[in-house]
Amino acid sequence: MTTPPFEAFLARLYTDAAFRERVMADPRGEAQRAGLSAEQSEAIARLDRPGLGFTARSLEKKKRLRPS
Repeated sequence: MTTPPFEAFLARLYTDAAFRERVMADPRGEAQRAGLSAEQSEAIARLDRPGLGFTARSLEKKKRLRPS
């Protein structure tokens, strides 16, 4: 099920707040527009939303704390 486009979609999902909002509003549609398979689109639709938000916030905090 894991493919480079799927991995790129997930990376963007965790790091791009505007994209994350669009995906949460229409997970299957955004996944299909990104060219993901039906199985991958369904996996996106079933994502743990609270867990996604927690992880995204954690990554953002780590990014802010990292020295430039």
